[in-house]
Amino acid sequence: MRVWLDVGARIAAGVLFCAACSETQGTGSAAGGSDAKTSGETAASSDAVAADTSRGAQPDGGSQDAASAEDATLDLTGSDVAETAAELPSFVKDAAAADDADSVDWDLLDPQDAAADLPPDVQADTVPVVDKSLEVVYAHSSSQLYKFENKAFSLVGAFKFDKNSGQVTDIALDDTGALYAVTFGDVFACDKASAACKWLASLPQSFNGLTFVPKDAAVPGKAALIGIANSGDWNLIEVQGGAAKVTKLGAYGGFTSSGDAFSVEKVGTYATVKQGMFGGDKLVEVNPATGQVIKTIGDCGVGDLWGIAWTGGVLYGFAAAGGVYAIDVKTGKASAIPGLMVPNGVSWWGAGVSTRAAGG
Repeated sequence: MRVWLDVGARIAAGVLFCAACSETQGTGSAAGGSDAKTSGETAASSDAVAADTSRGAQPDGGSQDAASAEDATLDLTGSDVAETAAELPSFVKDAAAADDADSVDWDLLDPQDAAADLPPDVQADTVPVVDKSLEVVYAHSSSQLYKFENKAFSLVGAFKFDKNSGQVTDIALDDTGALYAVTFGDVFACDKASAACKWLASLPQSFNGLTFVPKDAAVPGKAALIGIANSGDWNLIEVQGGAAKVTKLGAYGGFTSSGDAFSVEKVGTYATVKQGMFGGDKLVEVNPATGQVIKTIGDCGVGDLWGIAWTGGVLYGFAAAGGVYAIDVKTGKASAIPGLMVPNGVSWWGAGVSTRAAGG
């Protein structure tokens, strides 16, 4: 079953703006600081969103000591559950309905083939993207989702889970702009307008990085969801019923994951990595099919860039220490952005943008 997502219509126009912002950006450590996304509570308490403190133990081990402010806690009980379900986009509801058949169609991650609606002499793949919402970047702490558009932040809200609440280690957006999130133990489909998340499956291992790669890059005919382990392993995640099938496609090779990667059509696939668990961050270009590093761009000069996303010709880096930077894709150097108002007290745990942020 394929579902067409009218992504632009699903993003709420009025979102809650950050109450306090500062032009002063967090200072990242050139030495890399603490290990990426490897310490903190492994599971949040039921019906609550965990505060940004430290990462829970994972199979890959390690620890994080980056300080962050406590995020809001939101209960999701009783009538709130029904209200949240009503707010979820159709692809989430369809995924839930599929549970009755004990399966979730992975094709939910693909847009509907719209060729039938086009003139006979026009191919679907040649139609330019006019949905500007695909260029919007989303970034997050362990418990709150932010929208980053036109170099301005707005708070979407605290992540709300229908089950298995946890700290969000990363997010990814597919070619339709649908948003997915992983905690240490589960994968979710989330509403970008409300941060309400529908549980899809349990994960057999945890990931500190998440990205989609474009259609045909790793899987023929469809965009593929990639989970990146602390070790640098590059894994295909496929939802099957209430579990996720994870298949290792490859690895960075000689590098560990600092915390994120992005893959955008017409731009490429890049990641922040470390040489050793505690080295400084480097920007690398990788093969989207295997994760193998094909080019080391250079040192970022900022540590723990746990979120990266490309839009409007700029690669943005989101640091655990709270800073947001522009990263030069030719040198890897991360630089402060003059005049950028960054939310106070936020430790960034990840970021994401659609694979079609550059059109296509």
